[in-house]
Amino acid sequence: MIAERHEAMAAEGEIRARLLVVEDSETQALRLRHFLEEAGFHVDCAMTAGKALEKINKALPDLLITDYHLPGIPGDELCRRIRMNVNTRGLPILMLTSEEAAQAERQGLESGADDYVRKSEDDVILLIRVEALLRKSRVQAVFDVEQARFTAARILVVEDSATYRALIARELSRAGFQVETAGAGAEALERLALENFDGVVLDMILPDMDGADICRRFVAARRTLDRSFAILMLTGEERNTEVNAALAAGADDVVGKSRDMEIIMARLRALIRRKLLYEENQRIAREFQERERALLRARAEKEAAEARAALADQLAEANRLLEAANRELRETQVQLVQSAKMASLGQLVAGVAHEINNPLAFVMSHHATVDTGLQAVLADAETKLSGSAGARLEKIRQRLRDMRLGLDRIRDLIVKLRTFSRLDEGEFKHVDIVECIESVLTLLQHRLKEGIKVTKKYGDVKIVPCYPGPLNQVIMNVLSNAIDAIEGEGEIVISTGIAGPMFSISITDTGRGIPDAIRDRVFDPFFTTKAVGQGTGLGLSISYGIVKKHGGEIEIRSEEGRGTKVIVRIPREQIAGRDTAESRAG
Repeated sequence: MIAERHEAMAAEGEIRARLLVVEDSETQALRLRHFLEEAGFHVDCAMTAGKALEKINKALPDLLITDYHLPGIPGDELCRRIRMNVNTRGLPILMLTSEEAAQAERQGLESGADDYVRKSEDDVILLIRVEALLRKSRVQAVFDVEQARFTAARILVVEDSATYRALIARELSRAGFQVETAGAGAEALERLALENFDGVVLDMILPDMDGADICRRFVAARRTLDRSFAILMLTGEERNTEVNAALAAGADDVVGKSRDMEIIMARLRALIRRKLLYEENQRIAREFQERERALLRARAEKEAAEARAALADQLAEANRLLEAANRELRETQVQLVQSAKMASLGQLVAGVAHEINNPLAFVMSHHATVDTGLQAVLADAETKLSGSAGARLEKIRQRLRDMRLGLDRIRDLIVKLRTFSRLDEGEFKHVDIVECIESVLTLLQHRLKEGIKVTKKYGDVKIVPCYPGPLNQVIMNVLSNAIDAIEGEGEIVISTGIAGPMFSISITDTGRGIPDAIRDRVFDPFFTTKAVGQGTGLGLSISYGIVKKHGGEIEIRSEEGRGTKVIVRIPREQIAGRDTAESRAG
């Protein structure tokens, strides 16, 4: 029933496990292969343990089925070698034998087999065992396969007797070893210096040197060449003195030549197995160390990359802060220069106004005296003057009235100049905003082109808490831009009023307007659409900073080709108290 289920599953492609069968009987191997392939498995066969190890070197099977009795390397030794290799340590092994004795089963399991089946058992039992082992374990290479390949151990036989040398070489070859021979100690040392061997079978008595002496030289060569090889000493008689001398000289084991050849092979296999296990452990240790070093390098590189990234972020943030500080410094410097210029202009205007005011007062005073005196003279002499003299007198009176109008206009200009001269005032005050606007218009009168009409719509509230000088500068910058924006005829409307808690000043022009693409950049320092030499790009930037210092806001509404409206809003209350508090904190 199990076989039928496997056949059905194989037909559906569900079971494709790879099995390696090691069987020296060609008939038995073909029978097992045919039965297992019908059950749905991929099956490969090997006649000897050596061939099986070669196949395992190429590809790991999912399960190994091996006969206990094999030529050369027996099945239990094959199991031990597989268990010694880290890449095949988890390979499931099923042992087959024709023997009924329990000792064979015990030896097979102790050698490393996972299960044991007698060849006399029904094939269904074999299939059940195979299925159970495949369920329990799957083997996978954990290290580089090239570094963990199975290779035949190389043995150097040092024996002066050609007959015995040929005998032991033949038996070792049949056991799966690669064998090289030497007839004397000097020849063996030369071979050992040039070639790698896994083991040395050394006769105790050699013609050119004592066996114990050559053994010591082998041990010295092992340390000098940093090569690991096992030394099995052969002796004619296993006397304690000889055995002790050989072991003291550095031999790993001592066995008599008279012993059964199987005993010699078993002793040598044990030494080679221990040597290979030691090398395997060393290789695994090196592999783990290399992986640990690679992990540490990767971790260090990751930490270094993270540190570099963090440093780059810190540098980027520092650069951003530095750039912001530099930009703020440049803006502050520009504002200080502009403020200094405006303060100097204010001082100049105040000085000019003062110098003009003195002679103006003198002229106006004498004008009043002349006019009063003329009126008194005319009262007495008017009836006595001829017609032509009376006409000339009337012309003089008209010219005096015209002079008075001119003097009044000069006095009004002086008043407005003195109002504008408060640009250098840094104290917080309550000022008449209408006076500020009128003073700015007076200074900009020469720039008002013919055809530009200025319309004023002042609200009832005129007193505004502010820094007079900087606020005048804002009004002048906005009005200058409005004048520049008008090409030909146009109109500028100046309005003041209350907007909730804010006092608003709006300046609207009918100029060309601001394109949408640059509207968000008009407050950027040094940004200007004027020709080179006609604008610095600082007016609106400085104005923005001044309004923000007042705790207010500045808004621009514009449509290309349809003019621009700039609204400045200043808080009506609390700014004075905040300014006082900031002054104390400073």
